[in-house]
Amino acid sequence: MTGRRARILVETVHRYIRTLQPVSSQELVAAYGYRFSSATVRNELLALEEGGYLHKPHTSAGRVPTAKGFRFFADWLLEVTEQREVMPGLPVEPEPPLPLGEPLLLFQRTTLLLATLTGGLAFAFMPPLERLNCSLVALRWLRPGRALAVQANQLGMVRSQIVNLPEEMQPEDLPQVERFLHALGLERIQDASVDTKLAGWHSRAMVGALRVVQALAQKGDQPGLCVEGWAQLFSGLASHSPSWALARGQDLLRLVENAQTFRAAVLESRMGRRGMAVHVGDGTIPPLAELSVVSAPYWTEEDLLGVIGPLWMDYARAFSASKYVAGRLQWVLAQGEGNE
Repeated sequence: MTGRRARILVETVHRYIRTLQPVSSQELVAAYGYRFSSATVRNELLALEEGGYLHKPHTSAGRVPTAKGFRFFADWLLEVTEQREVMPGLPVEPEPPLPLGEPLLLFQRTTLLLATLTGGLAFAFMPPLERLNCSLVALRWLRPGRALAVQANQLGMVRSQIVNLPEEMQPEDLPQVERFLHALGLERIQDASVDTKLAGWHSRAMVGALRVVQALAQKGDQPGLCVEGWAQLFSGLASHSPSWALARGQDLLRLVENAQTFRAAVLESRMGRRGMAVHVGDGTIPPLAELSVVSAPYWTEEDLLGVIGPLWMDYARAFSASKYVAGRLQWVLAQGEGNE
């Protein structure tokens, strides 16, 4: 859809988001200064209603956007947003970077900032440890054949696990094992493609080092999840009705309780799109039905943050804030990489 009809639909949705009231043809003419008549606008609104973009809650009322109408508006606005280098209305200079030794605090503050800027439910998935460069591995003796491997990555996240060692290995061999690990290259320790097969005789320390590599290359925990803004989301949904808001919120809460399932739903909502994406609830993802999801990568295309809100969420604000916060988080993480 292009031309006058598309313009009228965009401005109808925009007006509804601002007022949360049905929009009439007279209101559009007064608000946007059309050169064409109110009768022409009424005809276009009727065509949009027949096309499923708008509906009339009452015979004598104005029109309200449907999910299809909100989706058209969100897709149009996202295209406009991607053409702009800097979005207005948000701070340009970053806050002082958070210490990377406190990654959980970093992501908690990130989601709190995004929730504050948008008035929605903000989320951020922390990258899984196995995809981050290792910066430190320390071993602690437990008993013959067992040691505790403590691993820290470039963001300061710590992971520990028990690893198997040769039964004949002694506590005094562990420093040599650590030296072998550093010689191999810490950034490769979690690489499952590293060849850990040995031919011929090798020292206990070398065998132990490769056992540690095998253990650390295994898939670890699922990525962590930080969420902020539940009260704001419920407040926004309640403008529809408290009972409807409670039902939507309960469905979403059950989804978010499992970080892996929630991440899969967000990825599905992106439909393979790179960069910023928007999903306007259409029932294809039941827990996100009648909700909108804006998501953006902050590091790789798999590392996402975003905001969830009602269909009538302020998309311009959500796009601007998500783009800004993702860029600031990427900048902070890049500083951490540069300081390794």
